Amino acid sequence: MCGTPLSDPQQDQQLMQYDRTYSQAMNHLAAGNWEQTIALLQPLLSEYPAEKRLYLAILRAATQDFIDIRMENTTTRDTASVSWDKLLRLDGVTAEMLKYAKKKHENHREELDGQKNRILAWIFAASICSIIAGICFGVGNYFIGIVCLGCLVGCLYKVSHSGPIKVIRQLMSAVPDYHNNPFV
Repeated sequence: MCGTPLSDPQQDQQLMQYDRTYSQAMNHLAAGNWEQTIALLQPLLSEYPAEKRLYLAILRAATQDFIDIRMENTTTRDTASVSWDKLLRLDGVTAEMLKYAKKKHENHREELDGQKNRILAWIFAASICSIIAGICFGVGNYFIGIVCLGCLVGCLYKVSHSGPIKVIRQLMSAVPDYHNNPFV
C-alpha cells in the first residue's frame, strides 16, 4: 500500500545466479578460456534474449578478444555470426566490432590480392608457353612445341580453376559497410 515494491525471492535468486554465471564467464574471458566463456553464456541467452552484454561477451570469446581474423572453426564462426546479427538487431554494435570488421575486410582484400597475383602468374606462364610453342613449331621442333602446348593447357587449367571472375568481382566491389556481418 505504501508503494514500496515487494521483493520476489525467486526473481532475486535468478538475478544472483545470473550475476554469478556472468562474473564467472568474464573471468574465463579474461583468462583466455574462450570455449568455457561461450559455454557459460549460451544458457543465459535463453533467459535473457535481449541482453546486449551477453552477445558482446560471446562475440569477444568467439573472436578471441577480436584478434582471430581467420575464424577457421566453423562452429565458433557460426556463434560469432549469430551474436553479430543479434547485436545489430539490438542496436549494440560497438566501435570495437567495427574495427574488427574493418580488419577482417582488409585481410580478405589481401587474400584476394594474393589470388589475383597467382592468376596473373599463371597467365604469364601460359603466354610464355604459347610463344615458345609458336617458335618451336616455326623452326620444326615439333616435340618441344607439343610439350609447350601441354604446359599452356596446364597453365590455362590452373587459371580457370582459380576463379578469376569471382576474384575480379570481389576486388571491384564497392566499399563495404562494416556494420554488416563479417562472418557470412
